[in-house]
Amino acid sequence: MTELISKIELKKIHQIAQRTQQIAHKTDIFCSAILLQAWRRVYYIFNKREIYASLKKRQGSCLRCGRCCHASFKCQHLEYDENGLSLCKVYDRKPLMCSLYPYNANDYFFHLKPTCGYKYDHE
Repeated sequence: MTELISKIELKKIHQIAQRTQQIAHKTDIFCSAILLQAWRRVYYIFNKREIYASLKKRQGSCLRCGRCCHASFKCQHLEYDENGLSLCKVYDRKPLMCSLYPYNANDYFFHLKPTCGYKYDHE
């Protein structure tokens, strides 16, 4: 009987450990996304020429997946069409930081870079 209780307790401990790891991973993504958002804005203020020169080297296109639109907080202007593609409700007035993403090879949310439709030559 004590062996059964020990197995049940170990299973619960394992589940708690897994859940803690999941929460830690989500927290890491959230915090890094917030920091990148702040860095992007500061970098833009001081490096506009460099950014616009770099954008000319950007290849590919937006996949309209919407993952970058809610990398830290879900954008209030994000919607999805009947095909599951993201739409910006304010597209004609789309925020500058959104339209510039990613503005160079370092301007990716680390968890989204492998799946982003935009790439740069030296990657």
